[in-house]
Amino acid sequence: MSADPILVLQMHRMGDLILTVPLLIHLLRHRPEHELWVTAEPQFFQGLMPLLPNVVFFPPSHCNALAERHYELAINLSSRPQALDCQARLKASRKLGPELLAKNSVPGCFSNQHVRGYWQLYRAALTQNNWNNSFHWADLHLLDLFTHPDLSGVAHPRAKAAGTRRVGLVLGASEAAKRPDVDFWARLARRLAAEGALPLLLGGPAEQKMGREVARKAGLHGADLCGRLSLKDLAALMSTLDLCVTPDTGPMHLADMTGVPILNLSMGPVHARETGPSSPGQYVLRAAMSCVGCWQCHRNQLYCKQAFTPPGVAALILSLLQASERPAVPPGLALSRTGRDALGLHSLERLDAPAEKSCRPLLEDFWQAVFLFLYDPDQRVLLVQRLEKLHAAFPRVTKSITTGLAALCGQCAQHLRMSRSGLPGGFWRSQPPAIRLFTGYLHMRLQNDGYSSHAWNNALKTLDEISSFFTRLP
Repeated sequence: MSADPILVLQMHRMGDLILTVPLLIHLLRHRPEHELWVTAEPQFFQGLMPLLPNVVFFPPSHCNALAERHYELAINLSSRPQALDCQARLKASRKLGPELLAKNSVPGCFSNQHVRGYWQLYRAALTQNNWNNSFHWADLHLLDLFTHPDLSGVAHPRAKAAGTRRVGLVLGASEAAKRPDVDFWARLARRLAAEGALPLLLGGPAEQKMGREVARKAGLHGADLCGRLSLKDLAALMSTLDLCVTPDTGPMHLADMTGVPILNLSMGPVHARETGPSSPGQYVLRAAMSCVGCWQCHRNQLYCKQAFTPPGVAALILSLLQASERPAVPPGLALSRTGRDALGLHSLERLDAPAEKSCRPLLEDFWQAVFLFLYDPDQRVLLVQRLEKLHAAFPRVTKSITTGLAALCGQCAQHLRMSRSGLPGGFWRSQPPAIRLFTGYLHMRLQNDGYSSHAWNNALKTLDEISSFFTRLP
């Protein structure tokens, strides 16, 4: 009898599917005895099939038939009801990700779903609560497969060195707030062409109208390729580029997957540490603003988007094409480069010196170390090092966290004494911003375990353990 297959459910957009590719490649390389099956939307996986010939794709309409098989591993990366229901009905030796609950399967649970896997639960807790998160989604897909959180052995594409002057401009994104408008692209393309860099306008059928308008305004009609290429042909074309300039969108991840040098214009409600380019050596350009990295703007204007100007971006592109040691970073913007840390996790290092020192990078690194430690106690040294670094630079921040954790511990103990019915839905939102990521995770963990006595005791133990690190500070 052949080995049971591995099934991955990914029913979201093309960008989400492409972000799953590192997981698929890892499974193909390290579990070759198991067939790899993926359930996804046909309009997205059909273009990827030639690039992943060893993966068997199924549309969501096949979920009933898929539920009749037994699997070695079933991973659900989708929040769609159809995926949750399918995951619940699957028979597998191991499951990861959310699934619909059978009635009364987790007594006291106030959600209709249950999440399996430490990192999958962490990822679920990021919904509307990603502030201070520093884990990339592509990494979170993989981490539950490792006893220790070390992705250093996972292969990632390497960006090629820029050489000639052939620049792809990816025009579209899932939301208008996440991409430049027609006038921006036209002015940028015209400026690049005037400097001898050949711009190519890239996008799918949804960007055809936009591509025609940009080409018309830029006077570059032959540059418009929007809607003319299959995903396979687009990947082939991208492999010839010296630089791909793109917002946070599916084609950006395709370029990243094929090792193309990228300048990610990270604007609007996106977070580059979560969904930006994941391979090392890529460039990310963001507004130099403290609110960058949100997933929902609450301001009356998109100031982060307004910080991008065609002349400034053009100057940066030209300096990157020339492999300048000091790229021309436009005023009001911050340039970072992707990398991999000692654990092989995605990192984002700012290349230009900020005018004002922010606690945010150190705070993100600290909370990353907290969650790594909770998963693997061997990461204790890393947590101590990052906490000491944060405290040395921003003692008021660590004092605020200490106070917040003490108050949170008291609140949880009070809820436990009063009843075990659970925390109110907005409990995590009521906590100070510096600890809200941690509170949201604890809240989700309690809910996921049905607010049992065991769950409450574990939550209080976790709070006490993390708080104890602060007592050792000078």
